[in-house]
Amino acid sequence: MSGKKYVHVCLTPRLIDQYDVSDAIVVVIDVLRATTTMCVAFDHGVNHMVPVATIDEAVALGKQGYIVAGERSGEKVEGFDLGNSPFSYTREVVEGNKIVITTTNGTRAIKAAQEHHAKEIVVGAFPNISLLTQWLIEQNENVCLLCAGWRENVTLEDSIFAGAMVRRLRHNFARYQDTAIVAESLFQTANRRKRFFFRFSSHFNRLTHLNLQGEVKYAMRKDTHPVLPLMVGNALYDISHCEGDYKEYTQSLLAAQEVSA
Repeated sequence: MSGKKYVHVCLTPRLIDQYDVSDAIVVVIDVLRATTTMCVAFDHGVNHMVPVATIDEAVALGKQGYIVAGERSGEKVEGFDLGNSPFSYTREVVEGNKIVITTTNGTRAIKAAQEHHAKEIVVGAFPNISLLTQWLIEQNENVCLLCAGWRENVTLEDSIFAGAMVRRLRHNFARYQDTAIVAESLFQTANRRKRFFFRFSSHFNRLTHLNLQGEVKYAMRKDTHPVLPLMVGNALYDISHCEGDYKEYTQSLLAAQEVSA
């Protein structure tokens, strides 16, 4: 066990100060709905996505040719091109385009990981769980599973997904924090009745009031969008089709960002 890399679970961005993520791959988790939507967008051919914390930042990039997407409290921001529904990110809308996105929880979790100097940041959700798991095992780096939660509070659905990841990684990584065991235990309890457990989550009830139950069911489906959205500089790119060392590819992307800046 001593030779293994660790897997931690941070149940909310509010607790990220307790973790040293400078030597870890941080998996940002916001299954209802930001990280699920990001997986859909990349599987449908978006060029890249820039996650930002504020509406003003999104509007500014919109003036530079970006599709502007985002939500607050589950609802599309007035005047934006897209909200945070995975059903809106069709191939006809996103293929070949660049998107700036701001959400209540998911993009803020990404920003928290950046501010704490994460070694790498990747997006995780049920639609890419198997590909993500295999990639993390291949990297053989420490992993921190960062749950976005709701306004920095713990949520059931993100914790269940983190537990599913721990369960898949447990033979390749050491579980050094109790939160990893808590999340895995929750997943094991909920695994056969995830829909039942999700119905008790506070965020499910928020989405139900917005008539978005279908999006919850969609977000629970495994391996529907096998992509690997990775933060490169200020943007997410899908590295799932990268052959060889992905780091060479990301260096070329960084160089292109510097030229266009």
